[in-house]
Amino acid sequence: MYAPLYLVTAVLRRKNKDYFLKRLLPEILQSTLFLGTNAFMFIASFCVWRKILGGFFLFSSFLPAFCASVCAISIERKKRRGLLALYITNVAVETLYRMALSRGIVTERKNIEVLLFSVTSAIYMYFFRMKNGLEKSTLSAIGFLVGYDERPQVEPHVSSTESLPRKEKSFLGKFQCLPKWLEQALSNLHQRFRKGPRHHLCRHTHSCLAYTLEGSAVQFGIGCAAQIGIICLTSLPRLLKEPKTFLGHLARSLWKKDNCYLGAFLGSFVGIFRLINCLLRWLRNHDEAFHGLIAGFLAGWSMMWYKSVTVALYMTLKLVEILYFKGIATGKMPYFKSADVLIYSISTAVCFHAGVFEPHNIRPTYWRFLLRLTKNRMGTINRRLCDVFGVNSSKMNPNFWPNYDPQYTNIKPEGPW
Repeated sequence: MYAPLYLVTAVLRRKNKDYFLKRLLPEILQSTLFLGTNAFMFIASFCVWRKILGGFFLFSSFLPAFCASVCAISIERKKRRGLLALYITNVAVETLYRMALSRGIVTERKNIEVLLFSVTSAIYMYFFRMKNGLEKSTLSAIGFLVGYDERPQVEPHVSSTESLPRKEKSFLGKFQCLPKWLEQALSNLHQRFRKGPRHHLCRHTHSCLAYTLEGSAVQFGIGCAAQIGIICLTSLPRLLKEPKTFLGHLARSLWKKDNCYLGAFLGSFVGIFRLINCLLRWLRNHDEAFHGLIAGFLAGWSMMWYKSVTVALYMTLKLVEILYFKGIATGKMPYFKSADVLIYSISTAVCFHAGVFEPHNIRPTYWRFLLRLTKNRMGTINRRLCDVFGVNSSKMNPNFWPNYDPQYTNIKPEGPW
């Protein structure tokens, strides 16, 4: 599982030869040991705690999962603990929300994930427009999406002004296959489009309209390409199983309007963010970081194109992490040693508990991961016996009953239990 992930990551980050020869394999083995330990220790701890408690209770899976997670995460590299804690907390929060919904504690709100993303986006963009507002990795990710022209100081190595000759050449190069007169006409039209009005406080080189539409078009293309790439990659197993129907299946998968939704989300986000910033400069004849707050909030509603609870929660939790570390840096928040270990262990315990007693409330992708991790053992638990706890444990497979060995038990589906 970790081998292809680490290999692709290393290639994308352009790691040197020394990393591939000396560090790649040990890191893969260490992470594999961590994952295997988590699964093995959970099953072992489950039996131990059952022996200690004398039976099964509603939280009989939480304690074993917590103990197993503490042991497992201690094996993993410290550099990855924070990332793992952030990911599994994302899954745990969504699981707790689904559990609250199923119990009637909260009611489902339409587009709540879009509102959450918009608020989070507003704060991110406020910090983005401040000097030293975000760490380098987050700054680079947002800069790749919306560009660096809205930064209070454009960094030399990513300045859109300095990269202009390269971009200009790339654009004109698209028309080299066309007749000379048509190439010249399109070039003139493009230049006229770029020479529109631009506020004197704007850092971008061309007109505000060109700045908005070109950025939006680029991200729309990237989003569509990413979606198509994902479809092609996920279709590869079908090529091995059913090679004759592969091309037809792939064509049908690609010929769907849903494939444009990610591109529409990214494109409209960038377009709205740039448009609002330029518009506020024209209206107020002033530029400040507060504009990023307004633009980020309005741009966040572009998630209506591509609704995702996972993305909204991840961005929110990452923001909480950023704010917490800012609080530590200013002395306003306490520092807790091994907080990542504790957060990971509690969050994993929540997910494993739901996996045993309430699998219908887990994110489907994580449930499939648990099945693969335990070789489907998590799916063979007799949850009809767990229905006595009142959480509808057998909802996903109400008719399932294991084939028990009569040498050890004579329990039957009709009871009594």
